[in-house]
Amino acid sequence: MSRDQPHQPEIALVGGMILTHPGVSEPVGHGMTTMAAGRLLQVNAPSQAIVPSSTVIDCTGCLIMPGLINCHTHAAMSLLRGVADDLPLDRWLGDYIFPAEARHAGPDFVYLGTMISAVEMALGGITTFADGYFFMEKAAEAAIRVGLRSVIAQGVLDLPVPDAAPGEWKNRAREFFDACPGDATVTPALFCHSPYLCSPETLRDASRLARDHGASLFCHVAETEREVEDVRGLYGRTPVAHLHELHILGPSFVAVHAVHVSPEEMETIADSGTKVVHCPESNMKLASGAAAVAELVGMGVTVGLGTDGPASNNNLDLFEEMRSASLLAKLVSRNPEALDARTVLRMATGDAAKVLGMEDRIGSLEAGKLADAIVIDLGRPHLTPMYDVASHLVYAARASDVRDVFVNGRPVVVNGRIITVDWDRVRAEARSVAADIARNLGVNLYGA
Repeated sequence: MSRDQPHQPEIALVGGMILTHPGVSEPVGHGMTTMAAGRLLQVNAPSQAIVPSSTVIDCTGCLIMPGLINCHTHAAMSLLRGVADDLPLDRWLGDYIFPAEARHAGPDFVYLGTMISAVEMALGGITTFADGYFFMEKAAEAAIRVGLRSVIAQGVLDLPVPDAAPGEWKNRAREFFDACPGDATVTPALFCHSPYLCSPETLRDASRLARDHGASLFCHVAETEREVEDVRGLYGRTPVAHLHELHILGPSFVAVHAVHVSPEEMETIADSGTKVVHCPESNMKLASGAAAVAELVGMGVTVGLGTDGPASNNNLDLFEEMRSASLLAKLVSRNPEALDARTVLRMATGDAAKVLGMEDRIGSLEAGKLADAIVIDLGRPHLTPMYDVASHLVYAARASDVRDVFVNGRPVVVNGRIITVDWDRVRAEARSVAADIARNLGVNLYGA
């Protein structure tokens, strides 16, 4: 086929309703949307023009919309889900997670754990996720295997970590950039754990290295009150002020959590163009606090949603995260209009794409954009009747309502089943690894 000829559609979605720009546009009746060569060829075109060679998928009784975007997780930690719960963050990390990672978190652990999470996310309508951990080449391989789009961020700490000795993070990061799979669905990045586990020199060098590679830099920022006090004790400044002083904040920097920030610091975040990721369920579970997300959004800060890792949430359901984000904002502000359904829906799609610097490619359904779309079954009892689609998606829908998922124009979930990997085999491998983890941690392992 010459470059001047139009692509023949490979998949045609027909019928139902379509929501092209969640939180911005309204759903409308749907004719036909076609995908070819990884991109959307037509969006809501007349259905009479179906090319006979296309795979035609009937979406009657369903809603077609952009795939959800999970802006923050630690996917490999699915293998540590539930080993330690109901603890404050410092004890959870220091007494359980860091020791378990030191013993078990090798390349195979990362590959398998990321695959488990990627399957869970795909089944729940997440088509893109941003991940931060270790041995991230293996995380990228797992995302590719399952078929999800990913922003894969190599972890950076000054502590000894599973894939780097103290002081060796820079060599490890360069190695990661060189070795990260060059797949079209993978975007490499860096992840500094936090201002209290990364020195000023590490933060500056990581920021410079990320810029040199045209990559984003992610960091946990002001997640807990203790973090704020620890950073203040170390440097005489709050985490946001510290990062601002180091010239780290900016459009390619992503502040994860931003729970304990003052109004003045919110202005600093807004003025710098820094992006923020809100993880309400993890913040609630770890009793970290409630971020002032409605205020940040009102100041013009781009905020996306994240699940955080499956060991601190403990699921990867972005429908739950949308609902929790809206309800938590209403509760703490005592304002039922705070963080309305349309705003939260946008935070999981279009605004999330902006957080990842990918708004020109994903986050909405437009001809020429990447073909990342999901089909939601509207025939469920909890979605009946439907007066307002945005309201139902945020307050009533569940991950299990997702029927079909397409990433880069490729079917990943069909009729509620993952089709890219053998889930039974993945589950069996997980069981074997979990048995070893349970023995070493002295915890129980239940189930088949």
